[in-house]
Amino acid sequence: MKPIKEYSTICNAPQLFFWGGYDAAVKYDCSCSAIVTSAGLVFVDPLPLAPEALKSLLAEASMPPIAITLTSGNHQRWSVELAEQFSLPIYAPVGAGEEIIASHFYESGDNVMGLHSIALPGFGPGETAFCDEERGILILGDALINAGEEGLLVLPKKYCTDHRLAMKSLSKLKEVAPSILVTAHGLPIVGNVAERLANACTLSQ
Repeated sequence: MKPIKEYSTICNAPQLFFWGGYDAAVKYDCSCSAIVTSAGLVFVDPLPLAPEALKSLLAEASMPPIAITLTSGNHQRWSVELAEQFSLPIYAPVGAGEEIIASHFYESGDNVMGLHSIALPGFGPGETAFCDEERGILILGDALINAGEEGLLVLPKKYCTDHRLAMKSLSKLKEVAPSILVTAHGLPIVGNVAERLANACTLSQ
């Protein structure tokens, strides 16, 4: 994937950054985020960002980068190159797979650099959501996809490792009432998030 030239800040969350683009390898729009937590700037499932854009993001973040976190074993993406550039640790979920490159592995419920982790078994290997409860931010990997006019969709059955378990694990998200939802595919959602999330989880059952 070619470096992405621009990033955006997300409405009502100036310390939450987002960028994305079309990835010919997976034939779908991919996206990622970076968030300033109490620990510092954390990249989540990073995609390649052009040097000038990355420089601008780091300046705007006002806190230094401290880590990279992955939501699943499918999201190695640009993490290794970024980690080498800034000497950052990579945190991957337990169950991400033997091929994943990471310096640390976290378990469900762990606090990962200021983000609460929620395992979503049944989707991709080690699929995990991250929650910043204080600011109402929920960051997902592949479990849910913002498909634009089609709405917020659950990952298709053919991509799940265990579809029945995946649908069951979505019930965990009903306990979260975010005001901002960021996914690894599609634009962030900032309106009626809790309702849309609850509807997607309910329709999947």
